[in-house]
Amino acid sequence: MENETIQSHEPLPDYWAVPDFNEYPILSTLFRILCLISMSRPSLEHHWKSKINDDEWDKHRKSFIDRLSNTNIAAGLVLTTSAVFLSTQPPLTSFLPYTIRVCYLLALGSFAHALGGLLTGLAVVNIWEACDRIWAKEVLTATRFRLCCTLMFIAWPTVSLTLSIIFLMSSLMIACYASGLWWLQFLATIEILSWAWLPPLFAWCALEKTLPPKLRAYRRQTGTSSPPSGIYTFEGQ
Repeated sequence: MENETIQSHEPLPDYWAVPDFNEYPILSTLFRILCLISMSRPSLEHHWKSKINDDEWDKHRKSFIDRLSNTNIAAGLVLTTSAVFLSTQPPLTSFLPYTIRVCYLLALGSFAHALGGLLTGLAVVNIWEACDRIWAKEVLTATRFRLCCTLMFIAWPTVSLTLSIIFLMSSLMIACYASGLWWLQFLATIEILSWAWLPPLFAWCALEKTLPPKLRAYRRQTGTSSPPSGIYTFEGQ
């Protein structure tokens, strides 16, 4: 118990910290993006707790495997959908000609990324289920290079799934515009506008720099994310 208490107060290593943006703006941005994709957070402070405490490690591993399993299920669905577009002819070629060359190549890219993401996701799940906290801390993430490689390996199923979905949606969008039907082109445009704003909004909500100044200053002073009720303000205030 005493050893676990000591470990739980082990500080974050320097090579786990986000590089200083003033000195390394590109590396700092890339590292935050990598953390955001792999761990759903812009830094690794929260993830470090699972490397120094057995209970936190068990909770992290369970939630991580569940999240990646959901990604694998989604990759399987996209894989099946893209395979259908690759192996079938459209009922009405003039209505939705998704067998033209550019659409077919995009569907093929979607299939390839879904398959690669699924294989990588299954490998990550099996490795994470088999490894223990000590091995993950002292081997997988022992240096900055190993840490970045591990984060890339973890993030790759999500990246592949995202690319697969983008390729498949692009294939269908191009087929809609190639149909020559104005109302179908109009609906495709509305569909694009309905989801294109979601990724920038999520990135804005996930970054600490976009917090209101009072809340950001309180977090830096206390190291907590639960300020008193008086600190909460609207973004414009």
